[in-house]
Amino acid sequence: MNSSNNLNGSLKTRNKPKEISSTNVLNFTSALSPLISSARTTSVGRPRPSQKKPGIFSAHNKTLKKRAAQDLTNVSSQGLSKSKNVGALDIENVDEEKLHRSKRKMEAKAKAYAQMKRNEVSEDTEVLVDFDRKWAERQEMGFDLDSDSGAESVNGHGEMLEYEDEFGRVRLKTRSEVEKLERQKKIALMSTEELGRMSARPEMPSKINYGDTVQSMAFNPDEQIAARMEELAKKRDRSLTPPEMRHYEADKEVRTKGVGFFNFSKDEAIRNEEMRALEKERIETETRRKEREEKKKERLLEIEERRKTIQQKRAKKQADSFLDNLDLELKFAEASK
Repeated sequence: MNSSNNLNGSLKTRNKPKEISSTNVLNFTSALSPLISSARTTSVGRPRPSQKKPGIFSAHNKTLKKRAAQDLTNVSSQGLSKSKNVGALDIENVDEEKLHRSKRKMEAKAKAYAQMKRNEVSEDTEVLVDFDRKWAERQEMGFDLDSDSGAESVNGHGEMLEYEDEFGRVRLKTRSEVEKLERQKKIALMSTEELGRMSARPEMPSKINYGDTVQSMAFNPDEQIAARMEELAKKRDRSLTPPEMRHYEADKEVRTKGVGFFNFSKDEAIRNEEMRALEKERIETETRRKEREEKKKERLLEIEERRKTIQQKRAKKQADSFLDNLDLELKFAEASK
C-alpha cells in the first residue's frame, strides 16, 4: 500500500476549515442586530406568528455570549500582543493597491529624510522637525548619561573608556556604551549609503578643484604611468626616416595592364633616364597640343569673318533687289493712270 502511494503520489490534504474567533462572531452579530431591529420596526403588514425554529443569526451555543465577553476582557488586559495580532489581520485584509501606495509614500519619506540628514534641503522649504532642538535635547540626555556612567564607574560597576564623538570631543564611556555607539555608527553609515543609492539626486563628487589649479600630474606622472610610457617608447619604430626608396615591380604581380602602362627598369640610373625621356615627351606633346589649339582658334576666327562678309553681301543684294522691284511697281502704276 505504501509503495502504491509513492508511485501514484501523495494524496492531497483537504482544505482545513478556517478558524473564526468569537470576537469576529460577536462583532458580526452586533453589526447585524440594529439592522434586523430596524427592519422589524419599519415593516408594514399583518403580524406574523413567532418562529419556533431558531434562525441563522441566533446563538446555537448558550455560553457563546459569556465566552465573547471573556474574550473582550482578555483583549483589554493583554493589550499589546492582541493589538499586534489584530494589526496583522488588518494588513491581510488590506487591498494590494493601498499597500503599494503606502510603500511608495514610505520610500518618498525615506528619501526626504536622507536629504535632510545630508543637508540637501534648501532653507526656503519648511520642515516639520526642528533638528536643532532635537540635537540640543540629545546633548542634554548625553550629559546625564555621562554623569550616570561616571557614578557607575566610581562604584565599580563598569570599566571606563575614552571615546571620541562625531564632534571631536573626548568622552568617558563604559565599554558596553562604546560598543553600542560603534554599532550605531556602522548602522548609520550603511543606512546613509543605502539612502544615497535610493535618492533621486546624485551625490556630489568627493574631489573637486575650485579656482585656478595646475595639473601637476601632467608634468610629473606617477611611477605606473611613467613605466607605461617607457614601455610604449621601447616599442616605437626606430627605423630610418625617410625609408629606403622602393618602386613598383610589375613582374611580381599578375594583373592586366592598361594601354598607358610603362614598365620601368629596376636599375635606378636607367629608371631616371626613362623618366627624363617621358618628361621630355610630355612637354613636346603639350606644345603640339597648344599649337593645334591656337591654329584651331585662328581657323574659327577666319570662318567667323567670312560668315560676316557673306551676310553683309547677302543683305546688300536683298536691298538692291527690293529697290529694283519698287521702281518697277512705281513705273507700272504711272503707266496705268
